[in-house]
Amino acid sequence: MKKRGVVGIGFAVALFISVLCAAPASAAEVLKGKSVNINKATAEELMKNVPLMTPELAKNIVKYRKDNGDYQQKEELLQVKGMNRDLLKKWNNFFILEGIGGKDCTC
Repeated sequence: MKKRGVVGIGFAVALFISVLCAAPASAAEVLKGKSVNINKATAEELMKNVPLMTPELAKNIVKYRKDNGDYQQKEELLQVKGMNRDLLKKWNNFFILEGIGGKDCTC
């Protein structure tokens, strides 16, 4: 009977270790995505590439760009309805700025 208990404990330990190894190492691994150019991305691209991006916020980001011209800096996203500092901080590495132009830019 003692052998059976030892085998049961060994199995439990092995199962526990395999679960730990399968778990993500950090929150950053859970939030996998791709960088997206906020001056070119469509709402669909934002939702596809930025973890936990909502359809409404993605549309607001694109609408703000259409109404005001290209984003000059990432902090300008704080002017978008639904965006806040916490979200900008979480998503900062997913947003890139390229092709900065003015409101009437055709670049």
